[in-house]
Amino acid sequence: MAPLHTSEERNLFGYLAREFETLAERSLAEVDSLVLACLSYFRWPGEGVRGLDGVPVRELFRAEHFDAMTRGFWDPEGLVRLLAAVVASPRFRDVRICGYVDDFDESAEKQFSACALRLPSGGTYLSFRGTDNTVVGWEEDFNMAFETGVPSQVAAVDYLERMASAIEGPLYLGGHSKGGNLAVYATARCSSATAARIVRSFSHDGPGFTEEELSEEGWLERSRLVSKTVPRSSVIGMIFERQEDYDVVASSASGLMQHDPFSWVVEGRGFAYEEAIGRGAGFVDRTLNEWLQSMTREEREGFVDALFSVIDAGGRDTFGELREGWQETAPAMLRALAALEPERRAQITRALGLLVRTAMPDVNLPRMPEFELPQIPDLAELLPEKTSAKTNEERAEG
Repeated sequence: MAPLHTSEERNLFGYLAREFETLAERSLAEVDSLVLACLSYFRWPGEGVRGLDGVPVRELFRAEHFDAMTRGFWDPEGLVRLLAAVVASPRFRDVRICGYVDDFDESAEKQFSACALRLPSGGTYLSFRGTDNTVVGWEEDFNMAFETGVPSQVAAVDYLERMASAIEGPLYLGGHSKGGNLAVYATARCSSATAARIVRSFSHDGPGFTEEELSEEGWLERSRLVSKTVPRSSVIGMIFERQEDYDVVASSASGLMQHDPFSWVVEGRGFAYEEAIGRGAGFVDRTLNEWLQSMTREEREGFVDALFSVIDAGGRDTFGELREGWQETAPAMLRALAALEPERRAQITRALGLLVRTAMPDVNLPRMPEFELPQIPDLAELLPEKTSAKTNEERAEG
């Protein structure tokens, strides 16, 4: 683990190590929001965090809880380091964690978690958790490509209304990744009385919304409350990005890794901003969104169902487990992919090809014109010999 106190770092850790003004002395801004958004990635222990009185965040910094609090997330060590920096910071050490909920329903393809952060300066920040390492969490994210009002979005509106009725004072909402989408969705769909109390709603590289959603009156009236930030190579945050205004943040990482909030560059008290997203990311974003927009809702739903039928064939609950057991999971997933109809198989291959391109650093796209992805080979030939032979025998029997 890197040193806890490195004020020279140009990221969230450096910001927390060098900023000593309280929230009463300097009001909450975009970088502060990203810190608070990341606090929803913890599984907070005990019953105290579920009540309205809550627990001071500094009392939750206990080594015996670190593993359970962070297991299954993308960067457990980074999260522990963030928590250490938060409890040491004069700006955040007196924040109280309350209203914590963690709702997982595999059958409903629902994964929702949020917590309310009572700010010592007054007001409450509702922090919505983004996507973790589970297959169910990612499937719900993909469901946003063909419908609005997915289970977590509905839960976010309900959570906002419940907390607004129980807690007085101004409200802030925010989240990273899917959490940003949930914050904005709740802002657009909550009651007028609740919306009047919202100071700002922050989306940090959260997916956008369908054209139908953005044209609704609730969104048009409340979009002024939204502050959206995306990294230069954003893909997640640029899904269905059409009407939302956004600022582009510099990142120390490349490609898809720029989604990592710990890589976002902080200069002084704010982010280091770029003029626009990178050309490589722009190409992928345009291609992906044009492709999704060309599908009907039913076609999008069929694509997502087919994609996750392939992933589910791996027989694991998290992507980390899929990766660790790749010798067993990869052949099973290839068999499921090979069993799809050719058109559906080609769609999934195209989507995977686009995602692979996002993992590459930005390239000078004028030198690399768009091309059609090649037809995928007979996937049975890619499997181990015994598996291929068995598949051929089964075909012969059929």
